Amino acid sequence: MLLSVSNVKKAFGPDQILLGVTFRLDPKERVAMVGRNGAGKSTLLKILTERDTPDSGSFNVNRGAKIGYLRQEQPVTFGRTVIEEAQAGAADRLAIQVRLRELEELIEADQATAENLDEYALVHEHFLDAEGYSAERDVRTVLTKMGFEEDEFDKPTDALSGGEKTRLAIARILLEEPDLLILDEPTNHLDLQATEWLENWITQYHGAVLLVSHDRTFLEATAQRVLELRDGQVKAYPGPFGKYLELKQADEERQAEVAKRQAIELAKMDEYVRRFMNSQRTAQARGRLKQMEKLEAVRVHAPKNDKQMAGGFGKAARSGEIVVETKKLGVGFTDLTLIKDLNWIVRIGERWGVIGENGAGKSTLIKTVVGALPALGGTAKLGSSVVAGYFTQDASDLDPEMSPLDVLCYEDGLTPPEARTLLGRFLLMGDDVYRPVRTLSGGEKNKLSLARLTNLNPNLLVLDEPTNHLDMASREALADVLKDYSGTLILISHDRWLLSQVTDNTLDVRRNEVIQYGGSYTEYRNRKQSSSSGPSQTNAVKEVEDNQPKLSPRELGKAIEKLTKEISQIEDKITTLENDMAVLELKLAAVGPNDDVLALSTQHGELQSTIAATMAEWESLHTQVAELEAQRP
Repeated sequence: MLLSVSNVKKAFGPDQILLGVTFRLDPKERVAMVGRNGAGKSTLLKILTERDTPDSGSFNVNRGAKIGYLRQEQPVTFGRTVIEEAQAGAADRLAIQVRLRELEELIEADQATAENLDEYALVHEHFLDAEGYSAERDVRTVLTKMGFEEDEFDKPTDALSGGEKTRLAIARILLEEPDLLILDEPTNHLDLQATEWLENWITQYHGAVLLVSHDRTFLEATAQRVLELRDGQVKAYPGPFGKYLELKQADEERQAEVAKRQAIELAKMDEYVRRFMNSQRTAQARGRLKQMEKLEAVRVHAPKNDKQMAGGFGKAARSGEIVVETKKLGVGFTDLTLIKDLNWIVRIGERWGVIGENGAGKSTLIKTVVGALPALGGTAKLGSSVVAGYFTQDASDLDPEMSPLDVLCYEDGLTPPEARTLLGRFLLMGDDVYRPVRTLSGGEKNKLSLARLTNLNPNLLVLDEPTNHLDMASREALADVLKDYSGTLILISHDRWLLSQVTDNTLDVRRNEVIQYGGSYTEYRNRKQSSSSGPSQTNAVKEVEDNQPKLSPRELGKAIEKLTKEISQIEDKITTLENDMAVLELKLAAVGPNDDVLALSTQHGELQSTIAATMAEWESLHTQVAELEAQRP
């Protein structure tokens, strides 16, 4: 065990954030922590990294274990260059490398003492263990993968944008190679290429990783187990992420059914007590009252349904057939051309996903198309009867001193009741509607901007990174809104799940070209992967396969048969466990006078955990069978 957390509690004034968090992490585990915005994830991470203290409870980290933490605020050290900040992550290895060179110079000059030779042997051994020869090369490799060009390595950290600071912080922490790597929203400012590289790096990392992210595809690719923080407590689910979603749904359905049965039983007991207390059956009524008190003490409550965004667009007015048209369009700034000679047509009803590297010109292109920036050359125009609604990722169209209510009333012409109703649909309620925009969180600003767009009801919707700062549930609600939208959509996003859900055309903006593809992001990516599988990649795959121990057809058959028997046995075990669960839930729903309600409820929780672990074992065996089947001639 690398990390253990026991009954950690934390409150801020009257607000109880953590109500007794308990979980553990083992070495080399990749674990996702999920939960709604405001659930307490960042608070818990600050406690684990000793940037805050719990009100009660404790946590323990293995002695000597190093924790690396990517936080969302102030991620880099000012006063350094990009490469100096990255090198700080590999400082130990680089320091050893410097000392080795000093000792080698003494040896070459024939000035080394016996102590120098002994030190050289020891330091060299440590250097090899730490893979020190790759340290300097790794610094540049990791920076490049995080989107930094060679000519940016000497750029001061003070001059970096928010996204560049995040990418540099990730580079540094990857180079530190801690025993436990804690990443808080690592994909927020990464382009798709960097995100996919980070995914691959995490899956091969030798240490443990705790991931806090709302990026569903990222978690599907990396997490082996899921911790859900909800109502101040953590519940663990076996992974992968898709299995967590299935188990959570089944868990909530079972919990709701038990809660329903217990409520019925309590109502019956309450009716009996009311009817027969102070009558000839007073003794029995008092007995039922005691049973009620016991059952109430361990009562299972139905899962709370978190409020979701309920905003939506009305039917969009019809525009001309061509909604956006660019001819030989040049995009950029006076001293920097980003895109040249772009010919692009967006037709009515199309749904374009705009992807590409950070800094390649995606946002600049869209600003040029909607008229917020002048073109460097060529033309960009909107079609006839087009009403464009533009969502900016930096909320630059919002007055920071106005409140959400003022924005909708004074700038968009709504009455206060209409404004409050609209804001409520986007979960901006109570006193939040009176706060200055500058005090709102990133997610709240996004929701305000989306609310304004639904009121405008445009027939061309242009969204630039709308999921930044939104939690997973809000992203799903946004996807539902965009699926129902009847107009034309242009969506800039790094959220691969959202792109796959709502787009049917793809514009890939690169530093030296723009690629147009008549299909969704998923189709585009699959085509790129299949076309890039040239001879060298095939040979590399074959070489890896050749290094694996070969099994004869007979041995393969035996191994598959053995695993199949184990799967059959586990399926029987699962059936037995589920039958036991059904019997136990019937007992909980109809507690007898002699039943130990507390013991039954404890048994119910233990049985739930056993079923989840057995299901995870069943899935693992199925994966092993599939891998062996793939080796058959």
